[in-house]
Parts: sequence; structure tokens; C-alpha cells
Amino acid sequence: MSVSTPIHSPLEPVFAENSHIPFAFAEQFLHGEHLSYGMKLDGVMHRIWRRPGPLAPLFWALGRAGILVPYNAENIPTSLVVTPGRNRLDGLFHVWDRTLAFTPSIRFRTTIIYDPSLDKVVDLVGPRNVLYMVWAAKFHPPGKFTLDTDSIAFRFRSHKLWLPRWLWKFLFGTVTFTQTVDPEHEDTVNTVRHPGRFLREDGNR
Repeated sequence: MSVSTPIHSPLEPVFAENSHIPFAFAEQFLHGEHLSYGMKLDGVMHRIWRRPGPLAPLFWALGRAGILVPYNAENIPTSLVVTPGRNRLDGLFHVWDRTLAFTPSIRFRTTIIYDPSLDKVVDLVGPRNVLYMVWAAKFHPPGKFTLDTDSIAFRFRSHKLWLPRWLWKFLFGTVTFTQTVDPEHEDTVNTVRHPGRFLREDGNR
């Protein structure tokens, strides 16, 4: 399989060179339209944290735009539904639809695609998927998956306005995401997400 031509999932190129992929990762990251069942993960977000103070208006605005969860909280029941699909602009995609059990509940939805021109995975975030977040994604055998922010642009259909590094780091922070498979339960993963100096989320599913 060529890394530039994923068949079922936009995340296939990340795992293409590995013969053994943990069950939990295969179910979550490689789920495609060819599978006859849906994909839902249930778990707990143990901690959501953002730095308070003068950045509060920025967090409020980003929360209203569906770009992040603008609250401090602990032990929030959370579900993630992964829906695969494809369209003419982006090809294969995964919609990751998260529901966090606040009162009222909060939905945080992103769309994952693969950009062959960059050979990288991308998150589309916000209204009309305007935020184009490029990841350095890597599978570390036998059971670790990481994402690190590579670059960010605003996308308007097929056009992209790339932000300078200093600006996107100030606006959105630098994200480091690590997911590991529970060695005793092959259908369970533990996640730690460190969006730089702005936000921290960690949980298990």
C-alpha cells in the first residue's frame, strides 16, 4: 500500500509499515466504510484544564467556535463516535464526534483527513472546518500512538492561509497527544493530551 493512497482510513499511512497493530488502535484509527459496524468509545475525561486569567476571552471565543472545550473540570464521562466517509475535496475522512457530559452536554467534533501533498494527517476544526491543523503522527510499536502539532492554516475550501509558527502557537498552543493500549485489556486505551500552555485533557476509553 502506498502511503499516499489510503484505502479505508485517512490514518492508514501512519500504520502502513507495521504488520501488527493493536486491536484497540485498529478499531479506532483504521475504521472504514468496509466494516459493517459502527465505532463508539466510552470513557472518562479525568481532567480538563485551561490557564485562567487574561486569556479567558480567547478561550470563550474558541469554545463558541467549537475549537476547544473552554472549561476546567475533572472526571467528565465522555463518548467518542468515529464515523468514516469520503468526499470529493478531501477523499477519505473520519469524523470524531465527542460528547462530554457537562450540564448541558458539550459536543466537540473534528474531521480527520490525510493530505498527500504533505504526507501528514490533518484535523479539520471549527465552523465549516475552517481550521486546518497538521499533525506529525506516529505509531510506536507495540502500543503507543502520538500526535504533535506541525503547522496550522485557515482553510477556505481549496485555499489555505498558513499561519506563522509564533502566531498559531500563541492562539492555539502546541499540542502533544499520546495514546497507549492497556496491556491487560486489548480494547482499552489511555489518552493524555497536552495542548501546550493552554489546555490539558487526559482520560481513558
